[in-house]
Amino acid sequence: VKALTAWTALSRGSSTRRRQMPAGAMGAHMASLTRASSLVVNTSPRKVTSAAAALGAARPMPTSPASSASLPSTRGAKTKVRASEASAASPSFTFFTGDIGGTNARMQVWSVAAGVETLVFENTYGTADHPTFESVVRDVYADSGVTSETAVTAACFAVAGKVDDDRCSMTNLSWVIDGPELQKAFGIASVKVINDFAAVGYGVLALGPEEVVTLNAGAKDTQGPIAVLGPGTGLGEAMLFYNQQGGEYDVIPSEGSHADFAPRGETQRALLAYCEATLDGECEVEQVCCGSGIVRIYDFLKTHRGAEAAPALDPAGVTDAALDGTCDLCREAVDIFLAILGAEAANLALKCLSSGGVYIAGGIPPRLMTIIGSGGVLLDAFLHRQCRFAGVRAAFPLHIILDDKIGLAGAKVFAMRQL
Repeated sequence: VKALTAWTALSRGSSTRRRQMPAGAMGAHMASLTRASSLVVNTSPRKVTSAAAALGAARPMPTSPASSASLPSTRGAKTKVRASEASAASPSFTFFTGDIGGTNARMQVWSVAAGVETLVFENTYGTADHPTFESVVRDVYADSGVTSETAVTAACFAVAGKVDDDRCSMTNLSWVIDGPELQKAFGIASVKVINDFAAVGYGVLALGPEEVVTLNAGAKDTQGPIAVLGPGTGLGEAMLFYNQQGGEYDVIPSEGSHADFAPRGETQRALLAYCEATLDGECEVEQVCCGSGIVRIYDFLKTHRGAEAAPALDPAGVTDAALDGTCDLCREAVDIFLAILGAEAANLALKCLSSGGVYIAGGIPPRLMTIIGSGGVLLDAFLHRQCRFAGVRAAFPLHIILDDKIGLAGAKVFAMRQL
């Protein structure tokens, strides 16, 4: 409690201010909070356990027929799960969690009563169907049955963008997610906003072996720095550093994906020139290493390979054609994308010396596992065996995360610390 009080006074949840916290205070804070309240998800009621055990048990999140039932979506939502009459009893606490990207807003409502936590509601909302994040929250209230009389104790929303003082202007969406304003608008006692890849970082620590594919075993240091990145609508990045005093990892968000794209080889250098010509003279690594980046690479190849007559495709169209082998141009685009992803993973690993491992998250890599296989061009670009630091690169473990709810689980961990 003392650690939480001190932390609230110092930080108000800002990831920027967390980094300014003295190492001793940060360590004490992380150790105390994790022991006291790090909890993770499961759709069936159960006793609260420790962070490591609970977070590991949370994914995948099976839905028991006895505890939930499907509801139709009326607002362009992709999936919906709602608890049965078992959740009707008034809980001791009710809290919201969310993982908000450029395309989807994944939302959950949780209750905690007598040491038992229950997933009351889960839904994925399309961001294109909502002008503001507030409209999503209103839908959560309406769809979940949470009424104004129900006290919502806390909320944590993981968002794609730079967070300052629980506020984020999203990078790939014209939404502003403002924690204090949400508290006032909806009467929620505490709303925390964290970077989406900070949330992934919280979830990475308890990943089970069945939730990852290891491309490079390396030489893992159990207290070494960890690098996390993942392409989706954009490209997210974060780093984790072990706090010796606290005995836990601190998650440090990053906007490294907005650094310059560093091409390798003639084709990638031509891609850079194409991007600079079409993107007002710049090319961030994110702009060639995300969903729209795959399309940008494909469009470049149409010109570069003299195939202007090839059809216009969206990201799914390019990856589908690459996976089913019906388009050589699409397969080349995906191979270039994977090579860029592997190189960026190594760049991030070198910057923080991630002997604790490099984890690639996001929705795209798991979809491409039949192409990635045991490593392919992605691993080749990561290891870059002809470079001077090939030995250092080879020591970094490299994993693909298969769980697409890891950010949501991390947001839940952070939300539970507020109760």
